[in-house]
Amino acid sequence: MRIDIHFDDRAGFTEALFGLLVLEHQPPRALEVVSRHVYLDLPGLSEAALETLTEAVQALPGFVGLRQVSAMPRELRLRQLEAVIEAFPDPVLAINSQGLVVLSNATAKAGWGAWLAGLPIDQVLARKGWDKSDWQPRPDGTPEFLDGCVDFAGETYAVERIPIRKQGANASVAGAVLVLRALQRVQALCRSTAEGEVRSDGSEAGSAEPEEAQLPDSFAEAQQAFEADLLRRLYPRYPSSRKLAKRLKLSHTAVANKLRSHGIGRPD
Repeated sequence: MRIDIHFDDRAGFTEALFGLLVLEHQPPRALEVVSRHVYLDLPGLSEAALETLTEAVQALPGFVGLRQVSAMPRELRLRQLEAVIEAFPDPVLAINSQGLVVLSNATAKAGWGAWLAGLPIDQVLARKGWDKSDWQPRPDGTPEFLDGCVDFAGETYAVERIPIRKQGANASVAGAVLVLRALQRVQALCRSTAEGEVRSDGSEAGSAEPEEAQLPDSFAEAQQAFEADLLRRLYPRYPSSRKLAKRLKLSHTAVANKLRSHGIGRPD
């Protein structure tokens, strides 16, 4: 059973709680303290024992409330992260410091057609002359796009590499998340416009394919162009950064900064 014990900012509450758990013979399998909440995973706690424990905890100075929860905060964060990764339309792979795949989303699994966990990344993503060390993030842990492209499941992708850091100050890089971006698809989205919209050269949208010289010079430029185009389309329907942030499921600060960087509207 997992429980959340809420307490006020009173010195000594957690120490008294841990002592009580010892007296009640309820050793926790996992414990997390988040703000003024103590989350406990007590596998041996029955409903009857919960009532007894609740009465004892209520007597502790600083007690505010106690409730059952379905998951520990760390478990919940992992589930949320997995849900986001699974819903991502592009292939996503996570690798450890040895260059082995430890996590992949449904898009990547479908493209590969087999189990990916444990495979060397240089075996999964084909690029001539590369080895495992080439997939590791830079020492400063800065997200970046790798030079050139890779082949995966018969398609060519640009690769965005996002570092995974160990916890703690001065934490080293423990691996990376690799997001495979199909450059051709992003450029197509950038070129698409609303029906009947007229291009800057006077031609109607969709009337002709653009010349090579009109395409972005890099994937980063294509991504920025797509982002600006999307924001310009949505802003008239969601004319504030808060409404737009809710629509895009991003933070208000992130959307406000993006609007400002593209010169769109007046971020609130």
